Parts: sequence; structure tokens; C-alpha cells
Amino acid sequence: MTLVRDEPSVRGPGVANPHWEREWPWLVHGVTTRRAPVDGADFRLFDADGSWNPSPEAEASWRALLDASGLEVAVAARQVHGREVRPLRSRPAGAPSALPGVEGLRLRDPCDGHVTGEAGVLLAVTVADCVPVLMVHPGRRVVAVVHAGWRGVAAGVLEGSLELMAREQGAPAGEVRVHLGPAICGRCYEVGPEVFEALGLGSPPSPAHLDLRRALVDRARTAGVDGRHISVSERCTRCERDVFYSHRGGDAGRQVAYIGVRS
Repeated sequence: MTLVRDEPSVRGPGVANPHWEREWPWLVHGVTTRRAPVDGADFRLFDADGSWNPSPEAEASWRALLDASGLEVAVAARQVHGREVRPLRSRPAGAPSALPGVEGLRLRDPCDGHVTGEAGVLLAVTVADCVPVLMVHPGRRVVAVVHAGWRGVAAGVLEGSLELMAREQGAPAGEVRVHLGPAICGRCYEVGPEVFEALGLGSPPSPAHLDLRRALVDRARTAGVDGRHISVSERCTRCERDVFYSHRGGDAGRQVAYIGVRS
């Protein structure tokens, strides 16, 4: 496992794993910030209760993301903090855009992640403290992105996405690269004993601090990912509220974690 400081992307908005950007010029990936792709960027499409309520900045933010990525279509979904990860077997066509002013944004059935081997499609999840999990199989150019809060981690959303990559795209876990992007750090994330218990980490007698990315590293290794293929961002959404939105910091806004393959 390697610690990485995500830096401003050279092929998209926001910040990205600089090692991935150097290694695979065909890959577009990263996590947006409050100021990228546009100042005041906010990608929120749904409220916390799941009701449709795009932020006033959503159209400008999603439009700028597509323009900056150079890809034709972006897919997103209402996220439910579960295990469901959906394969995308062909480029979406025909359906209306989710936002009137954003040509190319498509909504899928509720889920917490997407997997595809299709070039030209940007996979996206919204985050604001939860862990954005970015995955790529370089040989097959298969990519995935997952929204991993503690409930999703406990439900096995990471393991489910790796199973889907292997089953649908012939991309075994041992050959997949995994990057855990900017998220709330263990020093900032205090949770109750029930969260530790749900994650199989014992049950402390009182609320304690949890490093959710550390738990994901362990789960990825158990699922067959080579530890040398796992990288973890040093950046914390709560510590860097001037850069990222933080749910625990009181923000309603959302950034987007995205990944795609250029044609």
C-alpha cells in the first residue's frame, strides 16, 4: 500500500493520483473540488433522504466536468449506501439528460458504483467524507468507481465491485489497481461501537476514531488485490474544508469522483 497526495489533474478537473496520470495517458480520473471544474462547483443531485434536489450549481458543474474530461457521456445514480454496483455494457444512448442544461448526463437505477470496459464514458459518484474508490485494470482498460461509506463497506461494496470486474470484464482482482481518494481521515471520523461491529472490527466500549480507508485496504487485500497495487490519498475532506465539501463539517455540497477511458 502506498500513500499518495492527490494533486491537480493534468487531464481533468480537481485532483488525481499523479502516479496513475503518468502511467496511463488514456485514463481520465480524479475528484473534483470546491473550485474545480468551476468556482463553487457543487455536484449534488439528491438530498440525503434520496429526494431529487440538484444544487443551484449542479448544471454548471456537471457541464464543466464533461467538457474538461473530453468524454461524451457521464453516468451517475442515486446512492443508497449499499452493495449494489452496476455494469455498463454499452454507451448510454437515447435517454434524456438528467439535467436540462447538461447534454450527456445519464442517471441509472440506484446503486453505489459503476463498472465498464466501454471507452468514452465517465463513471461518477458523489462524495463528501465517504471514500471514493477508483479502480482500473490497465491491460483490459476496465474501470470502476465506488461510493464507500461505512454501511456500504460493511455490506461489501468493494468486494462486489471486484467480483463484477472479474465476472463481466475478465479483470481479476490480482491485476486491478485500487486508489482510495480524498475522504474523512481517521483523526476526524469518530463513530459508535455499532459501526466497528458492523465492519467486523470488534466493539469498543465507547465512540472511537475509525480510519475507513484502512479498513478498505484490508478488505481489498482479502479480496485478492495485490497490496502493491493499492494507493491511499493523504488528503482529508474534513481537514481541508477549504478544498473539499465535508458532510461532517456541515456542508450540503458534494464533489464527484470520476473515472473513464478516452477513445
